[in-house]
Amino acid sequence: MQNKPSSLGIRHLRYALAVADAGGFRAAAEMLNIAQPAISKTVRDTEEDMGFDIFVRGTKTVEISENGKRFLDDARQTVAQFERTIRGSRRNVLGDRGHIIIGYSALATATQLSDGLETFQALYPGVQVEMQVMSTDNMMRNIKTGAIDLGFLMAHDTVRDPVISQRVVWTSPIGLVAPHDSAEMTLDALRSAPFIMGVRENWRAYRTLLDDAFDKTGFTPIIEDEAWDIHVILQRVADGRGYTFHPITAESAMPRALRIMPLEELDAELSIAIAWSAAADTSLLRMFRAQYATQAGVADRQP
Repeated sequence: MQNKPSSLGIRHLRYALAVADAGGFRAAAEMLNIAQPAISKTVRDTEEDMGFDIFVRGTKTVEISENGKRFLDDARQTVAQFERTIRGSRRNVLGDRGHIIIGYSALATATQLSDGLETFQALYPGVQVEMQVMSTDNMMRNIKTGAIDLGFLMAHDTVRDPVISQRVVWTSPIGLVAPHDSAEMTLDALRSAPFIMGVRENWRAYRTLLDDAFDKTGFTPIIEDEAWDIHVILQRVADGRGYTFHPITAESAMPRALRIMPLEELDAELSIAIAWSAAADTSLLRMFRAQYATQAGVADRQP
């Protein structure tokens, strides 16, 4: 059995990972936009090739077997490395010396991010750096699958994964976003004011952090509206429909119509971490992270 040649390919690994991540065959088929029978057959072929069940199928649920957990961990690393190899090879054909895809949260829009990026590009001008804004949860998934190489995300107890390393690179107090001509305010004066917040599904960790800060101060914001996208939230604040909360380090990226002001009564700060997969780490990614290790005054340590 162990010496039997395998007929498995990347497609088999992707389909098995999709079932695990989506929580079932039907959800995986919808996620991949592929017919469910094709997913089921490919996964069954994979199990027959491996000689064990990856999934334990119930009448309404699908669980991952113990052998399946080990298989999927290895499969995830293999697919991630495959993605990076393809991207790197395509860039090499064009004569460049590297290609890094970086995800970042809207909460990480700060001079710290741009300063480190500018320093890296000055040191390594042949490396292409592609930036993609996305939610923290999407970043964690994309780092695991290899869709992105690194992520700048909010550090929080709810944002953890054993295969993803994180290191805090800067911390910022959270302030009030208001129209630019607004006077200084206190938290007490805002008790009857309307607020525009990020949809909890997309801003899960940040909303949890704010909830904890509000509980400590006895403040309950009146949430008049919610939006998925930070640009929509900021536009509604600029239109005078309410206020919102955002890291003060993002002030330089604010539209001219807005300002971020500190609130002394609000004991809340947000830390931004750089995240990466230790299993798919490279010297190029370590060189990139070094720019932010220098900013933070710490050495880059592997897990």
